[in-house]
Amino acid sequence: MHTVRSFSSNGPYFPATQGVYQAASLKDVLFHTRLCMEDNDFMIGLFDDNGKCKGIWEDSAEGIPDGEGGMTLEKPAYVLYRPGDISAGLWNLMVSKFKRV
Repeated sequence: MHTVRSFSSNGPYFPATQGVYQAASLKDVLFHTRLCMEDNDFMIGLFDDNGKCKGIWEDSAEGIPDGEGGMTLEKPAYVLYRPGDISAGLWNLMVSKFKRV
């Protein structure tokens, strides 16, 4: 049984939003991951039975200046990170956001 976890930071005034979904099959993993992406969650992690993180999707979209002093948000653009793709320190920091659930 795998677990799909989501994390969204809602700014300085509201608490972070976290979700935990159980996935018994590949179909469930894809369903919950897509659901999190459609909800514009900032980070989505896939964990195995032992709680080890297998991969993290991070929304890497950046704001675009609108010319009036504000920012326009782009559509989400998710990047998949797996253990070993980034430094161990950054990987542990990303995984720690999901462990607060």
